[in-house]
Formats: sequence, C-alpha cells, structure tokens
Amino acid sequence: MAVEIVLAIGVVLVAEWLFVRATGALQVPVPPHAPATMAAQLWMLNHALLVIAMMLGAILAMIGGFGVGMFGSARAQLGLLLYLPLPMLAMLAVGLTVHVRVVSLALLAIVLAIGTYCRRFGPPGFMGGMLAFMGAFLGFFIQAYVSMSDFGWLTAEILIGTAGTIAVHFALFPPRAEAAVRRMQRSYGARARALASEVAELFEATSRSGTSAAPPAEERRLQRQLLRLNEAALLIDAQLNHPAAVPAGWSAAALHQQLFNAEVSLSNVARFAQALARRPLPAPGAALIVAALTGIRDADLTAVFDSASRIRKLIEDRCAEIGPDDCILLQRFATSVTDLGTALRAFRLYPASVPPDDTVFVNTGLDDTGLDNTRRNNAGNEGFQPQVTTFGGWLPGSAFIAGAASQERGGNGLIERIRLAPYARIAIQMGIAVGGAIIAGDALSGRRFYWAVIAAFITFMGANTAGEQLRKSVFRVAGTVIGVIAGAVLAHLVGDVVWLQIVVVMVSLFLGLYLFRINYTFMTIGITVMVSQLYVELDEFSNSLLLLRLAETAVGAGVAVLTVLLVLPLHVGRVARVAARQQLEALADLADRCLDRLADPDSAVGSDLELRAAARRVDVAYQALVAVVWPMRTPLFGRLAARVAGFMATAVAARHYAHNLLLDASTRYAELDQCAIDALAVARRQLAESVGAVTAALAPAPAADAVDVAGEAGEAGSGAEQPARQYVRSASLFERVADALPAHLLMSRPHLALRDLQLLDGALAEAARWADVPVTDLDTVPAKR
Repeated sequence: MAVEIVLAIGVVLVAEWLFVRATGALQVPVPPHAPATMAAQLWMLNHALLVIAMMLGAILAMIGGFGVGMFGSARAQLGLLLYLPLPMLAMLAVGLTVHVRVVSLALLAIVLAIGTYCRRFGPPGFMGGMLAFMGAFLGFFIQAYVSMSDFGWLTAEILIGTAGTIAVHFALFPPRAEAAVRRMQRSYGARARALASEVAELFEATSRSGTSAAPPAEERRLQRQLLRLNEAALLIDAQLNHPAAVPAGWSAAALHQQLFNAEVSLSNVARFAQALARRPLPAPGAALIVAALTGIRDADLTAVFDSASRIRKLIEDRCAEIGPDDCILLQRFATSVTDLGTALRAFRLYPASVPPDDTVFVNTGLDDTGLDNTRRNNAGNEGFQPQVTTFGGWLPGSAFIAGAASQERGGNGLIERIRLAPYARIAIQMGIAVGGAIIAGDALSGRRFYWAVIAAFITFMGANTAGEQLRKSVFRVAGTVIGVIAGAVLAHLVGDVVWLQIVVVMVSLFLGLYLFRINYTFMTIGITVMVSQLYVELDEFSNSLLLLRLAETAVGAGVAVLTVLLVLPLHVGRVARVAARQQLEALADLADRCLDRLADPDSAVGSDLELRAAARRVDVAYQALVAVVWPMRTPLFGRLAARVAGFMATAVAARHYAHNLLLDASTRYAELDQCAIDALAVARRQLAESVGAVTAALAPAPAADAVDVAGEAGEAGSGAEQPARQYVRSASLFERVADALPAHLLMSRPHLALRDLQLLDGALAEAARWADVPVTDLDTVPAKR
C-alpha cells in the first residue's frame, strides 16, 4: 500500500506539472515589461496555483490508495476510483461559492458531520464523506486564488489525479487474489519461524534457570507472537472464498483445515513446552523436547518426527516414574509436534530448493489426477464459508464490537443509557469536536487554524472507543513534536533544492504509511516532515511556523479529548464487556458443537467444517477482545488492572483449550455407550447454564420499566425466587465420563477431549470470577426439585 500510494502520488505530481505547463491552466500571464516586483509577485502566484493543482491530484491519489484495498474485485475498485472525484468536486464548488467566513467555517463542521454519518453506507460512504470534507476544506482556502469561473480547470486537475491513480493501480498493483494470499502466506511462514525460535530459546532458558515461570517480558513476547500468527491465519482464511486465491493442488476447505491444524499445533507446541519447562522431567525427556523444538526451528522434519516418536517411547517405558500429569503433557507435546511436522511437510513450508523466507505454501502436488485446477478449487470451495471479515485488507479490530456496544444500553448513567448507531455517535462527536477546534484554532491563528481542525478530525479516524480516541490524540501531538524537529532540521539541510525536496517528501511519506500499522505517531512524523518541505516550496517556512503548527495541533487534540470525554463517550469498559461476552458465547458454541461430535461422531451439527468455522469465530472474537482491551493496558492500576489482566489470561487459556477440544473431538472413534452419552448430556447442560450465567452478568442491565414489568410478572406467578447468577463447575461431570471409558481408550483422543473440557471449564470458571460471578463446585449446589 505504501509503495502504491507513493508511486501514484509521484506520477500524479508529474502529470499535473506537465498539464499546467502545457495548457497554462490557472496561470496568470506575466507582462513582458512588468516591473521586477510585479513579476516576482505573479511568479509566486503562478507557483502557488501550480502547487494547488498538484495538491488536488495528490489528495485523490492518497485517499484512493487507501480505499482500493476495501474492495476485492477489479470492477469494484475501478468503480470506487471513478466515484471518488464526485463528492470532492461537489463540495469544492460549494466551498468556492460561499465567501462569508463564518458561514464557510460552520460549513466545514456540518459537512464533516454529515460525511461521517455516511459511514452507514459502507466503504463508498466512508471514502465519499472524507473527500466531501476535503473538497469543502480546499474550496475555502483556495477561493482567494481562484473563482468559480476556474472550476473547469480544477475539475480537469482532479480528474488527472484520478486517471493517474487508476493507471498506477491497474498497471502495477492489479487485484490478484492469489498474489495477496502468497504475501499473507510468506508473512505466516515468517511469523511461524519467529514463534518456533522464541519457544526454543524460552524453553532452554527456563530449563537452565530452574525457575517456575518464564520472565513476564518473555511471556508477553511469546503471546504477541501467537497473536500475530493467528492474525496471519485469519487473513488467509478471509481470502479463501475466491477460487483464484487457492493455490494449485489445494481446495479452500483443505487449505483452511491444514492451516488451522498447523496453527493450533504450533500454538500447542509453544504452550506445552512452556509447561514442561517448569516440570522436573528426567534428563532424556528434556533433551528430546529440545531436539524437537530445534528441529522445528531449523526445519529439520526428520528430527521433528524422530523426537516425537522417542518421546512416546519414553512415556511407555517410564510413565510410572514421570507421573500421570507429566505423561499427559508429554503425550500432548509429542502429538502437537507430529501434527505440526505433518502440516509442514504437506505445505512444504521449508522446501529444500527454496529459501525459508521465499515461500510458504506452494503447489504441493497432492493431486496428480490432471484435473483442471480451477474446477478442482471450485469443487473444494463447496460448503466452505470464511468466518473472517476484513476491512481494507486487515482485521476490523474493535470496529464491530464498538458498533454493537454503541447500540445497546450501557450502565446506569443517563449518557450510558443512550443507544445510537456508531456512525451517528461519531458524527455527533466529530461535528462538535471540529466546530470547537475551528473556534479555538481560529483564536490562535486565523490563517493556520486548519491544523487544529485536522488534529480533531484525525482523532476520530479509525478509532472506535474513547480509549482509542484518547490514545490517537496523544500520538498525534507526540508525532507532531518529533516531526517539527525533524522537519526543521531537514528543511534547513535541503534548502530550496527541488529534487532533494521531492526525495524527502517521498521517503517521509512512504515511512509514515509503512509504519502506520505499528503506531500512528510515525504517520504524523512523516506528514509533518512533508508539510515542512511544502512550506519551503511556498517560501513560507520558518521555525516559528512549525511551532505554530504544534500549538494548533495541541489545541485541536485537546478539543477532541474533551469531546470524547464529555459528548456521548463510548467507554472502553462498556465495549470490553460486549467483547468479553461475545468471546464467551463463541467458546460455548464451539464446546456445544464438539459435545455433539463426542455424543454422535456422525452428527451433522458437528461436521468438520462447522467445527472449524466455530473455532474461527472464537479466534475472531478473541482478536476483537484484544483490540478493545489494548488501549486499556497502560492507564489502569489496582484491582481494575488485575481484573483486566486476569480475564485476558483466562481468555487466552480458554481459546487454547477450545482449539484442542476441536482437534480431539473431531477425530473419529468408537461411539460412547449410552450411559456415557447420558452423563455427557448432563455435563453439557451444566456447562451451558454456567456460561449463560456469566454472559448474562456481562449483558447490559435491563431498563427500569422492564424491571418493573418483570417484577409484576413474577408476583403474578408462582412466587418462586429467581436463582442468583453463579458459575457451577462441570469439570467433575466430565471427569466421571472419562473415568468410565474402557481402558483401551485412556490417553486416546476421546479421553483427551474430556480432559480438554475439564480444563475449559476451569478457565471459564476463572473468567467468571473476574466478571464477579460466584463460582460453586457441583457438590455444593442444592439439588433441583
């Protein structure tokens, strides 16, 4: 994206320069014998008009480059790029027409609020609203240089920007689903190797130190690696509904299954290695674990399979000495290593003829029947539906969760009770924030107030909760501070050497765009450095001007912060409760489907595709939960910080247990007898009721009138009191089923699945405690009449 936008802007700038030079668009002729002072003024005016033409085209190129990623097909992308000039031209005409300053300033806030509301119409509304604001914004500022009689030239310059963007995009960056998947696969492979290396180093360090736990910083780094690996897997999954995206020799369903198995296996290898590092294993066991991890890290599949086989042999020979719990951990570690090795071999993740960073999934040659690949892929796609929705090619983060939270009742406060569609809430906030920024920025500088407006505007772009908006305001100010310093230094070093100015602009813009996903501060630094060069080109640069920009940015960010806190705030805690509830509901749904499979291996409800689809919904919910909680991690202290950290830790554990449950429950085996099925049904019902108690506790409290109605209905009924919400443990029920299994099924997949259910129940019980739901063991609950 960064390369495409920078190239498009470069092409558009050259095209606009050639167009102005060839046609004299908007240029004022300089009389042959004009005085030197007049000639210099006219030259500066023409130069400014040339910069305006370039800026109009560059804005189209930048926003178009951001927008095309929201559409997958070439036709949809072309339609978007052809549509984008329309709202900009319409509001540019309005901005040029209105010459009353107060009305023009009010118009900016109104247009931005309406444009933000247009997000309800999806990406076209989002992009169109942004460009409508840019049109009104530019019309206000260039009306001193041009008039409506020049609107035809302005239209031509904007259309040149559109044509340049289309040419660069479809000539050099056409939408190719298979290329996008290959890029994601390379990312997946890199992240997998980084995770394997991290696990090997962490195991060796923990084993040598003899500590009971790895250092917290190492644990957090490992969790980040696991999260990034899951992100890459989800992004690949999201593309598999396009037949062209599926590599030759694969079907979408088969690739999805192997991808899921590889990810879960590698996650299990990491998790079980951590657990085993803290165990007093015999020396041969620890040595075999190191050998397995080293084989994974070094892509030595022979060593991987050999180590797994020798670990199983060790369990058979010395299980009594090692102990049952450690034997189970070793068994699960060996199984995960074998599953991972199988996936690596199938994917040829590290083919001998290809460098490790060069490819991940290639044509495996699994199908040698000579069938046409397109027909084979289409056939394989039947029944497979991705559970992942992306926005602009990325996971949506907190957007969907924030939207759901915005439309349901919050706490007991008056403001919290207000339910609004997310686009309506942000439109109101944006209109008020930008209006306040216009007033405050104009008081500071009537000519440069627009920096305050942009700072307030940016605060609400891509930020969905109050926490995210506050963080973005801070990043904006911090980036401006750094950018002002860097911009001043570079401006003095480069001077008015045009080609060096262009290099600085392109490099700073590229770095800002490329590092944007890491932190918005980098984007602000890049834009500030670019603007510094623009001021040099317009002969307006000074250190005091950059300091004024910093002051205006701080004012705009401050106004945005006050708006976020006081006007319809969508608090992070409110959104986090919705995210936590959806995570628990997804876990309960997956557990229920796996229990269907345990009770009846041929159950249609528990088909392989449905089980993995349910697991991906768990992953999507977890990614959203992390995106919501991430802005909360820094400013929290005391019990609230402990609650957030504790709930997230249990969410991580529960997700791992659920993944293992799927793998163990989806393996075909002999049916359970009727007694075991009946006992399993009791445990299943208890688990569902317990999770329901936690999700009900996380749900918004009913409105007062609803409570009154419910109370009247209760009085008219039998008079029985509603039981208090509590989480009743079901692990003992699953344990009874496991104990009743025939001896030959011990340590088998069914036995491991029942153990997964016990562990999942434990994690969910811990989550209930952090959600302030009482947890009770089954034997302490009064029997139901």
